[in-house]
Amino acid sequence: WYQRRVHGKQWYQRRVHGKQWYQRRVHGKQWYQRRVHGEDWRSLIMKNLLMAAVLIASTWKQTFASTSMTEENQKDIAEIARILRETVQPDLAELTTKHNLLVENAIAVIDKSLEYVDKFTEDLKTHLETRISAVDENAISNFELLEKTTGDMLTAFKDTMVTNLNNINTKSEEEHNEIIAWTHQRAHLHEDLLKTRVTACAYDHGHFGAGPVTYDSRDGGYIEDSVSIRIYNNTDIKPEEVLDRETGIFKVPEHGAGEYLFTFTVTIDSFDQKLSPSAYFFMKNDVKIEGTKIYANVGFSKNHDRVPGSRTILLKLEENDKVSVTQELETDVQDYQISFCGALLHLEKASESPGGLYADATAPQFPSGTEADQDAWEYEMPEFKTTTIEPFDYESNRNAKESIVGQTNILEEAKIESLKAEAEEWNKTNWP
Repeated sequence: WYQRRVHGKQWYQRRVHGKQWYQRRVHGKQWYQRRVHGEDWRSLIMKNLLMAAVLIASTWKQTFASTSMTEENQKDIAEIARILRETVQPDLAELTTKHNLLVENAIAVIDKSLEYVDKFTEDLKTHLETRISAVDENAISNFELLEKTTGDMLTAFKDTMVTNLNNINTKSEEEHNEIIAWTHQRAHLHEDLLKTRVTACAYDHGHFGAGPVTYDSRDGGYIEDSVSIRIYNNTDIKPEEVLDRETGIFKVPEHGAGEYLFTFTVTIDSFDQKLSPSAYFFMKNDVKIEGTKIYANVGFSKNHDRVPGSRTILLKLEENDKVSVTQELETDVQDYQISFCGALLHLEKASESPGGLYADATAPQFPSGTEADQDAWEYEMPEFKTTTIEPFDYESNRNAKESIVGQTNILEEAKIESLKAEAEEWNKTNWP
């Protein structure tokens, strides 16, 4: 063992002169950096190094007791002992002190961090519970307000609808009655038009001489059931007001303008005439109507000389127009069996405006639909409560936070800037 370890210097060369162990562990600072800054087995290393030094010293002591060592080896051993005593041991002591300080500071920082986190969590919990409670209260209050407002609005809407429907019903009933009354009046006018009639026929035994034909002798009169006079709803018009037997004039009554039919018949005695046979004409407003002549000159004896003659004409007449028949020639023999009829065929009013005012859609009184009064209904938006979510700004434990930040400086104090062992000259030239 001694030859391999001392005289062969194999162990020493590999461990001391080669500086492999120290360069990898001390000068390279790989082990130191990984172990000093946060590792927990520094004390274990220090104990192992001390035990190794003691073991080496004890081994050498026993070796030197049994074997005489050279003076050079004794110097080297003394130098190693000095380095271990003056350099490595103080470094290990400083490492221990720094390590203990680091542990204490780390524990203090962790305790304060935990305290800060606990306080932060508690305050955040309180903040969230407060905000959630406020949100719940406002939500419940808003829902209750919405429910009440909706109920009130629906009630108001129903009342408004009922009022508006009643107004519509009332207005519709009024307009309905107006339409019925208006239609009733117009129907009355149509009925009056349909009821209007003007017919009158007069006759007489005969006519003699020139002049207007009349029908007022004691043998004359109105043909039975031929007189029917009614203008609209007026039935008080007398026959002589329309067909005057004394004058033989047919006069259009008031509101009786229209188309009329007139017929005149006569039996002319043509043979006994020494002057000339009779010639009859229709007259309108004392003016002879051309083309309406009735004339006959046939016959060959006193018993075979009476010729029946008849003429029917249509005239469009206005109110108070007069129609009659006249004989224009001087005769010396009487004609017989004369008759004159006038009848209204079509009332002019029935063509112009049968409904009158009630048929005029532009008349102000003409029925028309109008809007009923309608009450307005508007939805009133309820005023909901709003919830302000205040941001969580953790300021109540600022001192604790600053204290933690301050504790990080304590960690800097645990750093080791340099080691004494680094300044030692291990590569001694006089070492074997």
